[in-house]
Amino acid sequence: MLALPVLGDNFVYLVCRDGRAVLFDAGEANPVFKVLDNEQLQLLEIFITHTHHDHVGGCRTLCDRLGVLANSPAVEEKVYTILGTPCRSIATPGHVTLHKCYHFPELQILFAGDTLINGACGRLLGGTAEQLFQSLQKIKALPDETIVFGGHDYLVDNMEFARYVEPDNPDIQARLEQYQHDPSSAIFVTLAEEKQTNPFLRVDSAAAFAELRRRKDCF
Repeated sequence: MLALPVLGDNFVYLVCRDGRAVLFDAGEANPVFKVLDNEQLQLLEIFITHTHHDHVGGCRTLCDRLGVLANSPAVEEKVYTILGTPCRSIATPGHVTLHKCYHFPELQILFAGDTLINGACGRLLGGTAEQLFQSLQKIKALPDETIVFGGHDYLVDNMEFARYVEPDNPDIQARLEQYQHDPSSAIFVTLAEEKQTNPFLRVDSAAAFAELRRRKDCF
């Protein structure tokens, strides 16, 4: 699995096996072309979490040049077989009304788009707090060893807010300090670690979640 930084603070992801690859989100085309060429990979398909431009801006170029198809987040939840391993799409509205996350149970990875983003969650840009709270409950139910790959690097800002909310939580400070030494190890953590450091996974009601999201918007 390759995490590709694009557009300054976004990530897109390639799942690879035996010279073939599948792309999750497509905010920018050129970094993907470069990796495909350098690694001699054949792109088979694209999966989109949601249709904000920073997640789809390079999609048309990739599809047109490589002759591949992109899967819309509007497609119903289903289980795919991708490069010989199962992948389940999970409806996770809230950030926007149509959003999918993609879970590979055998690989123990989740592509979370802007539903769950290293220590926080996406803003409400079309969906509701109730929807996003319920979507995060779906993610919380996944195995703790699942590694979460979100759509951005917002780690510092998110951890600063988390530390403001929970000033006595040592795991939050440790994750923030880890970012200074090895950013990727702090950004891409297990769901268990997210539960320890992400205040949006630590509230137990939609009302409490909505208030926390309001506070983050003003932080």
